[in-house]
Amino acid sequence: MRKSFWIKIHVYCGLFTSFYLLAFGISSIILNHKFNVEKDEVTDAWTSHINYTPSSSYLDIALQIRDSLDLMGWVPPWEIKKDSLTLDFKITHLGKTTDFQLNLQSGMLQAKERPKGFLAVVNELHFFNGNVPNAPFLLRTWAVYQWLTLIVLLISLFIGIWIWIRYSYKMWELYVFGGLFLISILLMALV
Repeated sequence: MRKSFWIKIHVYCGLFTSFYLLAFGISSIILNHKFNVEKDEVTDAWTSHINYTPSSSYLDIALQIRDSLDLMGWVPPWEIKKDSLTLDFKITHLGKTTDFQLNLQSGMLQAKERPKGFLAVVNELHFFNGNVPNAPFLLRTWAVYQWLTLIVLLISLFIGIWIWIRYSYKMWELYVFGGLFLISILLMALV
């Protein structure tokens, strides 16, 4: 096959993996330097009357509400607070945290939505595996995209090395780029 075909394959592989590598790199910087990237302002508030099973545990009540409203996200059990009249809990996912307050007598539910912001979403993609309760199909495929990205990245690496060996092998390139690679590995190990 011709050289231009392999170069196109190498370029398309790089384009396919670029979003994941950028997201992974940005989230690594945020994690290593402990930047606070989450926004905390309430952008929307709403109320609703809901039916729930009062004899259930507080976590089960929160999960019932999440599922009955068809909301996406996790309910952190350590965030659940209850007094004699109200039950407070949160539903959170990559892009938003919603604070809920349920009046246990009337069944009125008050919600305050707090979007996290773009950088917080990119940061949370670092550990994301696609398993968000009630998430749409596209979001659940993130784990598949991660594995495809790693496979395509390896293919791109091997194609790039093969193109270089086959068509433009120069010893000085080996020393320069091999040295840069080793220096970057050492810097990552030290950081």
